[in-house]
Amino acid sequence: MVPSEQSLRRVTRGATALAALTGAYNFLALMGAFGPVSCWTGASSSGSASSNGTVTTTTTTVTRGCESGIDFLLSGGGQAGGGNASVLFSWALVLLALVAVGGYAAWMGRRRVTWLTVVAGAAITAVGMFSIGWYFLLPTAFLLIAATTLSMEARRG
Repeated sequence: MVPSEQSLRRVTRGATALAALTGAYNFLALMGAFGPVSCWTGASSSGSASSNGTVTTTTTTVTRGCESGIDFLLSGGGQAGGGNASVLFSWALVLLALVAVGGYAAWMGRRRVTWLTVVAGAAITAVGMFSIGWYFLLPTAFLLIAATTLSMEARRG
């Protein structure tokens, strides 16, 4: 059974809508709307030694912090929000741009641009699989479905 052009268009639009929804959710998650994204703990110790080499006093300071992409904006663009805040903010913008371009291209039937966003999303997902890549996985998968249906539609024509 060969799918009709109308059913292919429905699948393309549905996959595009799901890519946009998951992309928006992951953008908000990276920005910290659902809680901190990156947490860290640091410890520093200081001590004083006596003349025979034994430590007489030791002071340990433990610092903890959590951050997300919004911390970069709230700190005025500086590093006051933490070391990873600017990185998280940058990746959130990359995700937003990728989903916006891919979603628009798929919705308008631009097959090659959709495939380019799929390749870019797959590369980011593969390279950053153990960190930032998880945020790109679902939007890229839905854009892959949209690109595949657009290719099927073009092949029929």
